[in-house]
Amino acid sequence: MQDNIVKLITNHLNNSGTVAEKEELLSWLEESEENKRFYSLFVANYSLHETVTSENLNEDIDCMLGRLGARIDAHEAGRRKMPGNWFFAAVAVCAAALALFLFLPQKTEHAGAPQPVMAVAGNVTGETVHVKLEDGTQVYLRPGARISYNVAGIPDKRLVNLEGDAYFDVARDEQRPFLVNTQNIGVRVLGTSFSVSSSPEVSQVVLERGSVRLLSPEGASMVTLSPNQKATYIGVTGDVRVESIYATAFVTDKYSLVAMSDATLDEIVSSLSDMFKVKIKFSSGDTKKRYNLAFMKSDSIEDVLAIVQYMSGAECTIQHK
Repeated sequence: MQDNIVKLITNHLNNSGTVAEKEELLSWLEESEENKRFYSLFVANYSLHETVTSENLNEDIDCMLGRLGARIDAHEAGRRKMPGNWFFAAVAVCAAALALFLFLPQKTEHAGAPQPVMAVAGNVTGETVHVKLEDGTQVYLRPGARISYNVAGIPDKRLVNLEGDAYFDVARDEQRPFLVNTQNIGVRVLGTSFSVSSSPEVSQVVLERGSVRLLSPEGASMVTLSPNQKATYIGVTGDVRVESIYATAFVTDKYSLVAMSDATLDEIVSSLSDMFKVKIKFSSGDTKKRYNLAFMKSDSIEDVLAIVQYMSGAECTIQHK
C-alpha cells in the first residue's frame, strides 16, 4: 500500500497522474488528519524551493530535506509520528517535482459555451500554505481557503475563483489579465501583489504593489486601487469603502509573510542579514535588476536563500555573526 501511495504522489506532483489516480489520492487524504497533515506540510515547505531546474538547490537537497523532516517532527511533537522510511521514500521519488498542489480537474456543465476546466487547491492545515500556479503566480492560502483556477488553458485571461482568504503575487502577462472572483466581487490585474478576504457578506482587497480594479458581480468596474489602499465591499448594500492602510504590515501580520517589493539583490541580502542576524555574501547575479520576494516568517535563512539563489542566479554563502 505504501508503494502505491508513493507512486500516486509522484505522478501527481509531476502532473502525470490520471483522473482515477488523483481521485484515489484524494480518497487517501480524506482517510485521516495525519495523511492530510503529512501531505500539506511536505508540499507547503518543499514547493518553495522550485527544484526542477535549480542546480544549486539540487546540490543542497539533503540539507533541505533534513530541515523539512525537523519541521515536521516539531509540528508532530506529542503526536504519533509517521514512519521515517515512508517519508523519505516519498521525498526521494518527488525530488524532481514542479507542482505542489492537489487538484482534480472540474468542468461545470451549462448550456451554451463550454466552461473552462478548473484545477482545485485548498488549505486543510492550521497554517498559511504556499501554492505556485503554472504561470508563475504565487498564492498563499489562509487556513480553510480554497481556489479553483485555470491560468494556462484560457487564451485571453487567467481565472481564479476564491473562497476564504488568500494573498496573490501575480506574474505579469499583459496579454492575459488575471481575474480573481469571490462570492460577490471580481478583481482584475495584470501583474501585482494583493490580498483578498471573501465571505458571502463582505469582501476586502488590500493592494500592496501595482494596481487592481474591483468589479461588481455583473462585471462592471467599481473602483481602481493604488498601493496601500484597502477596499471593503458590502454585499447587502453594494457599497464600496476605500481607505488607506500600510499593506506590508497587514500582509506580514495576517499571512505570516515577509514581503519585499522592487528590491535589488543588494537590498534583499542586506535586509536578510539584519533579519536573521547573519552575514551573507553573494557572487554573480544581476545587481541592477529588481525582484519581488515573499517568504514565510517560519522559514529558515537557508530556505530563503534557496529562493533568492533560484530567482536571481546568485551564489549566496552564510557567515554567522
